[in-house]
Amino acid sequence: MYQLQLLLTIPEFFTSQSKIDFYSSMFKNLDLSSIPEFPSSNHGRKGYSHHAMFRAFIVMKAERFGTISDL
Repeated sequence: MYQLQLLLTIPEFFTSQSKIDFYSSMFKNLDLSSIPEFPSSNHGRKGYSHHAMFRAFIVMKAERFGTISDL
């Protein structure tokens, strides 16, 4: 099971190298310092990284997916 999870987390198996290079370059130069990664909350779990969700939103729009779950 862990081997399958490892394979599914390696984007090179599912994505062309040009797209990987494009998004890697874009995200490397993207300044997300104005967005708190994990906003402080007194209740519940820490939640998802806002930086990761913002990057997923960019990919979703660039690839013309209807929803983030389509990623």
